[in-house]
Amino acid sequence: MSQYSAPQGYPVPNYQAPPQGGYPGHFQQQPQYGAPPAGYPSQQGYPQQQGYPQQQGFPPQQGYPQQQGYPSQQGYPQQQGYPPQASYPAQYPPQQQGYAPPGGAPPGGAPPGAYGQQPPYGYQAQAPGYPPQQHPLPGGQSAPAQQPFGAPPQQHGAQQSFYASGSPMLSAAELERDAQGLRKAMKGIGTDEKALIEILCKRTPEQAAQIVVAYKSHFGRDLVKDLESECSGNLKKLMTLLAMSLPEVDAVCLREAMAGLGTDEDALIEILVGRTNPEINAIKQAYRAKFSKDLEQSVHSETSGHLRKLLVAVLQGARDETGRWDVNADVDALYRAGVGKIGTDESAFISILANRPDTHLRAVFAAYHHKYSMTVEQVVKKEFSGDLEKAILGIVRSAESRAWYIANLFEKSMAGLGTKDNKLIRLTVRHRDPRIMQAVKQAYSQQYGKSLYSRVEGETSGDYKKALLACIGA
Repeated sequence: MSQYSAPQGYPVPNYQAPPQGGYPGHFQQQPQYGAPPAGYPSQQGYPQQQGYPQQQGFPPQQGYPQQQGYPSQQGYPQQQGYPPQASYPAQYPPQQQGYAPPGGAPPGGAPPGAYGQQPPYGYQAQAPGYPPQQHPLPGGQSAPAQQPFGAPPQQHGAQQSFYASGSPMLSAAELERDAQGLRKAMKGIGTDEKALIEILCKRTPEQAAQIVVAYKSHFGRDLVKDLESECSGNLKKLMTLLAMSLPEVDAVCLREAMAGLGTDEDALIEILVGRTNPEINAIKQAYRAKFSKDLEQSVHSETSGHLRKLLVAVLQGARDETGRWDVNADVDALYRAGVGKIGTDESAFISILANRPDTHLRAVFAAYHHKYSMTVEQVVKKEFSGDLEKAILGIVRSAESRAWYIANLFEKSMAGLGTKDNKLIRLTVRHRDPRIMQAVKQAYSQQYGKSLYSRVEGETSGDYKKALLACIGA
């Protein structure tokens, strides 16, 4: 099992990107303990276009529906159009250049002593967990109710999404070129996998949703079904998911995790924990629309015990994301439910961790560490086991740093004997937007001392490898 470690002392930029579909809101601010806030550099990657109207779909056709995705937050400026491209397929926009990370650590690299030279994270060197706080309160005062140590005050309002993209929409000419290119790659005898990879693996989820609509409008054909018939194996799994909206991707993966004999609890935890209310509600809607089933009922029938209680609580999508909670009260409640009693009150942990926003949870984790000289992660490892431990650790680590947490999941998909391809595919598809992937890649390199690109390159082969690497970017 790979060792999880959390980042130390890096400020995380507060980037706000305009939502275009996909997951709602903007990138989630992930402040590290004791780190001052840092601004996010303005994007330079897409030159402003003159004369392009706001893209609403495929201009030559009437009635194009807006691509589906997670509901977006209001109030963000609209990003300008996509640079025109001279020909197909040589002029695809660079997907991995010029992006600053929405989360994780800054691009300067890991601190001295990283990559195995530093002791495991935790309050004491021998105890793994999150890093000790460097800014205790003076005079033994209790932690303020709404502020982590060294972090800016919490903002009252809906929790910000890590997954929202700021990618520009494709123009009419770009959509027609991509639709024609995809059809040409699959028409007749044989399949041009290189062309499929060049198009679908280098488009953001929002742009791919546009292409799906354009493809059906031009040819009256379903792109997902054509990809299923023309591809095979892991490449087919990857390419078909790339042609779905993000809520639909999560819905399909959840269904697969619960189909047949047994349940892939690891997949349920990976997909559901650490998500915002709009994301959860959009996933539930996509699941019902595609399978005519209620997601909560499906999860309830496929799980049991306290894991079921936790996942059902998460699926309510009703987390109070205002941040108006008493940090010290939650710290004391977690202590009384775990270390401060014989046995463990699992329901108290579930109630707090599943119903509080990430900004509040970070404040609780910091205050708990300050008061009891023990990290919440250490408490969870001491008090829980099995799938429930995985789920609660997922909430804790995701709240601390979503990029760092996702990087760890990537490593788990490749660690040990064999590669967990379904997990690797899910993670790649969901995080392929270059802004998001950039943050994950930086967190991965600082955790493991190697690039995510090279790690995936060494674990996969063939067109499947080429497609994954095109999504990840060098």
